[in-house]
Amino acid sequence: MASSRASVSTFEQQAVDLAWGAWVELGVPGADRTHQDWAIDPEPLILFTAFLGDTDGRLRDEATDWCIRSWRSVSKNRLRRLLAESPADVVEGFGVLAATVNERAGITWPGATDSRPHRTSGRPRPPVDLTRESMAWLRLRTIFGMSARAEVLRYFLPRSTVYVSAAMIARRTGYTKRSIAEEAENLAEAGVLGAQRSQHAHLYTLERRQALEDLVGKLPLYMPDWADYFAIARELVLVERAIGRPGALPASVPVKALGALEAMEPAIDHLRLVAPASGLRGADLWPAVRDFGKDTLGKWAAGRGTPVARQIGMEALVRRVL
Repeated sequence: MASSRASVSTFEQQAVDLAWGAWVELGVPGADRTHQDWAIDPEPLILFTAFLGDTDGRLRDEATDWCIRSWRSVSKNRLRRLLAESPADVVEGFGVLAATVNERAGITWPGATDSRPHRTSGRPRPPVDLTRESMAWLRLRTIFGMSARAEVLRYFLPRSTVYVSAAMIARRTGYTKRSIAEEAENLAEAGVLGAQRSQHAHLYTLERRQALEDLVGKLPLYMPDWADYFAIARELVLVERAIGRPGALPASVPVKALGALEAMEPAIDHLRLVAPASGLRGADLWPAVRDFGKDTLGKWAAGRGTPVARQIGMEALVRRVL
């Protein structure tokens, strides 16, 4: 059940609420719709839920049920790529989930290890409502197929006036550079993307935005990079667990907090979030991490995100990419 807490006290509870909010949009039974304004991305959500594991047994079971029933809505290739870049605890948790889904759905998700006992609820489920704004990315796949082509277009929809290389798109979508380059070139030949040659690579931008938006349907207010959101949420959960573990030494708190900040840095940079001030030391570190978590994961868990700002200019993007 999605949480309706007025106040959430731990990062772990917030992480569970964030996952619940996304799963409810995918059709999992829950009490509240907190993320109806968010575009849901299933593969990072599945990996993050696997990391949470037994933290919330009902979330684990309902998400497993959804995967068994709706595996056709999930890109196995993208799962494999994201899994290859995931930390060991995510890989371990996903191995159990994948084995459980494979055994009951007769499929071959990558990374499977040992399945766990699971009984599907047996309750009839209505089909996923693809007309929801939150289902924009699944609608895109329905139109263009489970393909790198759909992921190229999904990359550009939250952005405007962006010129990027195939390598950049590949890094952010979880597909190979080769497959992204082929699809980007095809879309450029069709006039959907614009292309320019830089000193080092071909750069692409979305040309026919309005036509694509008309085809896909209304987009939600929030179109986050879920992999980065979940990377931040995972580090906040882990550092809180480490600090709260019985026998944890008070002197280790700043070290653990600093480690969490360093681990979150790539995601913070990608999302252009305001990070805690550099140069913090000692007793100032954990309060800074705690406040950062409140302003990020705390808000995301309640369904409050950052509206998409489509204002990135070509010159600035080219400098960052090249």
